Amino acid sequence: MEGEKSDGFDIVVVDIAPWSSVLSKISSTVTSQSTTIRSESPQSTQKPLTPPGKLAVTFQQCDILSMQHQEMQHLCHEAKLVTLMFTLNELYSISIAKTTKMLLDLTGCVERGCVLVVVDSPGSYSTLALGGGKDGEEENGASKEGEKEREKRYPMRWLLDHTLLEVARGGGGDEGRRKGERAEQWEKVYSEDSRWFRLKEELRYPVALEDMRMQVHVYRRL
Repeated sequence: MEGEKSDGFDIVVVDIAPWSSVLSKISSTVTSQSTTIRSESPQSTQKPLTPPGKLAVTFQQCDILSMQHQEMQHLCHEAKLVTLMFTLNELYSISIAKTTKMLLDLTGCVERGCVLVVVDSPGSYSTLALGGGKDGEEENGASKEGEKEREKRYPMRWLLDHTLLEVARGGGGDEGRRKGERAEQWEKVYSEDSRWFRLKEELRYPVALEDMRMQVHVYRRL
């Protein structure tokens, strides 16, 4: 989640894993004078990737699916940009109901104009099953086969669109649902089911990097 400051950017990172030390090293590295971009002009001076004081990074370790509405309100009510990077499909696989609630609470917390960017794996890697047994139930024999026959598989994109463009029309999060709002909450401004990110041939990095394929979906809060 990112909020724009008058003189830089304020980034809040949320994850269930302890990334605090890693993010601290990344933040200090990109603002360090020793990490520079060399300009093509021989007369120009080297400079850090981001000037010191222009970037503030805060990490919050928590389970986003267990976050209460008030907690999310405090976290992202001033956000200009919210990103879900290779996370949403995993959250859906844990619980479709909890992930849907999280997206609806996010809808009720962010301001108009906030942009939501979702990037995830494409194709069959992001297809989820609906209509099977309940979460936590053990299945076997004929019962298991019957559940498989009844379940249907949907792409992550369909679930995301359904939540933000259809379900959210009933009002974003708990507050909106109590008010009985029916207006559109999000507009979809960009969508691509399969997009390649290809490395430049001249790029060199200590660790081997590879080209990758992804899906990208962008929404703006109305």
